[in-house]
Amino acid sequence: MLLALVIACADSDPGFDPGGIRNDKDDVAGSPNGNGDTVDTGDTAGDTAAGDTAEAICGASDLEFSVVVEDSAGTVATAFSYPVDVTTRAVFTNPCNGRLQFTTATSCVVDQWTLTDGTGADVTFSGNCVDAATTWTLEALEGTSVTAGWGILERSTYTIAARSDAVGRTATEFFSIQ
Repeated sequence: MLLALVIACADSDPGFDPGGIRNDKDDVAGSPNGNGDTVDTGDTAGDTAAGDTAEAICGASDLEFSVVVEDSAGTVATAFSYPVDVTTRAVFTNPCNGRLQFTTATSCVVDQWTLTDGTGADVTFSGNCVDAATTWTLEALEGTSVTAGWGILERSTYTIAARSDAVGRTATEFFSIQ
């Protein structure tokens, strides 16, 4: 399955490089070998070359991705008293100063959930994803989330894992029910 990413993150101030791309520190005007450039090569501070106006680029790998555990009232915690109706929420946040777009191969931004209890037994599901490329757009400093309901779980320790091929990683959280 081919995963295509189309990503853009516009810098609101072309003279400022918020975080850059690869820690390049050579943007000093008047020096040879890349200094005084007009291509933003990823410096981590404000640009010092007057002509350096390229925008910072954010991609799916820049998305902040986490998973939290909630009770039926929406209270986020890592320790609960039995009985509790558990919902897990995968949270995606755009840390960029501009719009970020990415495309997934399916209609799901989380392609797999795995809940593992203290004995090592696990339950895995992939949701109701449709095989259709889906473009996700997150505005600057905003996000989206997706939930999975687990119902009332037994007393135990648990690990929840939400895998997202869109960002190329898995977010996990540990919680317990006493």
